[in-house]
Formats: sequence, structure tokens, C-alpha cells
Amino acid sequence: MEIRLAKLKELEQVVFILNEATLELQQKGIHQWEYPWDKNKIQNQIKNNYSYVLLKHNKIIGTFCINDIDYINDLTVDEESKYLSQIAILPKFQGRNVGSAITDFTCSFVKGLNQTLYLDCWAGNEKLKEFYLRNGLEYIGDFPEEDYFISVFKYSCISSSK
Repeated sequence: MEIRLAKLKELEQVVFILNEATLELQQKGIHQWEYPWDKNKIQNQIKNNYSYVLLKHNKIIGTFCINDIDYINDLTVDEESKYLSQIAILPKFQGRNVGSAITDFTCSFVKGLNQTLYLDCWAGNEKLKEFYLRNGLEYIGDFPEEDYFISVFKYSCISSSK
């Protein structure tokens, strides 16, 4: 598998994957995201080098974003932190350690920057919360959104010499 920044010419594929993953989640009663995705939002993420793609045999099978973050809801985060979001994998590739490849890549990425990584999910998504814990992320707590709660996780590799 290969992970790299998304390209503007891949916008349609990225939006397609996000929409497919969203529909799959909603069919399972998991309301992580709104459907359909805003193409302009995704285009801006690609232009700003926040959007990544995961390829298998030169075909895009997943996408995610890494960007800077100062806070999540009312939670103040470590200085110079990154936020991992919008992890979406085509349904037929789910359950094949693709998500672990994404979290491994992202944790290595922030480790190289000597920063902290945060991510969250809908608090009702028990399967995803267990996945994050199995992949070495620390559970921080549940925090209110408009009409639901999110569970926040953290990966820190900041050395004490900083």
C-alpha cells in the first residue's frame, strides 16, 4: 500500500470514497458524517495539502486528512498538534488492516514532527473506539457536540527535551 497527498485531479475519487463510507456507516446506524460530502470543502483540503489518499495497486481505496489543530470543542490540546480526520475506506477494503496502515502512517508522521496527534469519533461508535485503543491511541474523554457526544483520542510522542 502507498500513502501520499491527494491531487486535485483525484477530487471526484476522494468525494466518492467519503460518500460510500458515509452511506455504509449510516446503514449501520452510525451517524459520524453528513451525506453527501461538500465537494468544495474537499477541494480546499486537497489544495491546502491536508488530504491524503491510500492506494493499493495504484487504485485509491481510502482517504484521510491531517491538519493543524488548536482545540477540539472545549478541550485545549498540546501546542503544535495535528488532527487526523475523515478516515474513509471503501467498504470492500474495510477489515483488512487498512485503517491500521493509516494510523501507523499518521503516528509516524507526527513523531517525525515531534508533535501530538488528536482524533475523534462519534461516541456511539464502539467498534471504532476499540480500534483506536488497539492501535495505541489514548482515550481522553467524551465531549458534547450540538446534539451528540464525540470521543477524543490522542497519540503523543513529544520528547521531554523539547
